[in-house]
Amino acid sequence: MPIPESAERRLAAVGREPINLHRALSHAPRLLGPMLDLIHAVRYEASVSRASRELLICRLAQIEGSAYELAHHLPMAIAAGVSGEQLDRLAEWRSADCFGDAERAVLQYAEHLGTGAAFQSDLLAAHFDPVQQTELTVAGATYIALARILRALDVRVDEGLS
Repeated sequence: MPIPESAERRLAAVGREPINLHRALSHAPRLLGPMLDLIHAVRYEASVSRASRELLICRLAQIEGSAYELAHHLPMAIAAGVSGEQLDRLAEWRSADCFGDAERAVLQYAEHLGTGAAFQSDLLAAHFDPVQQTELTVAGATYIALARILRALDVRVDEGLS
């Protein structure tokens, strides 16, 4: 399915080439634009740090079993300042000593969003203001939805990524 011209323009405006997710969503072109807008806002317009968002996204991708999201977001996390050790120990974050208190709050929140695990809101509030908490919530919910869309549509990891 070809990518609608309007979506190609939107992607070009932020310096992105179409990926398999965009191609899959092109089957519903009226939904692709709003999805791109939401992903763009989560990625580029939030006040919470990119490292915190990528840590959240990568942990949720693990929980959801989304190889596609991990292939795309692990490099983004590194570029945002998340360490390789942190990414290697993401699944065992509770016992790993490479995470600070704010990172642990983000990872606990990821567990809450992704699995319904108990959540201590005071931990998140100690490091993130209400705007940032909302941004983390929207980012997490968006990427949970994307993981499920990717799985349902059987979207394959883009060539050149692993």
